[in-house]
Amino acid sequence: MQKMLSRFILVLATLFILSCGNKGKESAASIAQEWCNLNAKVHKAESDMAKETAKEARKKFEDNMNEKYKDRQDFLKEIGNEVEKCEAASEGR
Repeated sequence: MQKMLSRFILVLATLFILSCGNKGKESAASIAQEWCNLNAKVHKAESDMAKETAKEARKKFEDNMNEKYKDRQDFLKEIGNEVEKCEAASEGR
C-alpha cells in the first residue's frame, strides 16, 4: 500500500512540475532538458519500483510531446538533436 502511495505521489509531483513550468514557452532545448531530467531519474533510481515509476513518467512525457507536436516533425527532430546533447550526462556517462 505504501509503495503504491509513494508511486502515485511521485507521478503526481512530476506531472505538477511539468504542468507549471514554461507555460506556452517550450523550446526544443527546454523539452530536451526535461526529458534528460526524467532520464537521469531512471538511471539514478535505487529501487526497482523507483526505476519503473521514473520510466513511466518519462514515457508519459514522451507520449505527451509526440502527441502535442505530431504535426511538427521538424520540431521533433530538433528536440531529438537537443536530447543527444544531454543524454550521455543524464545517464552518468
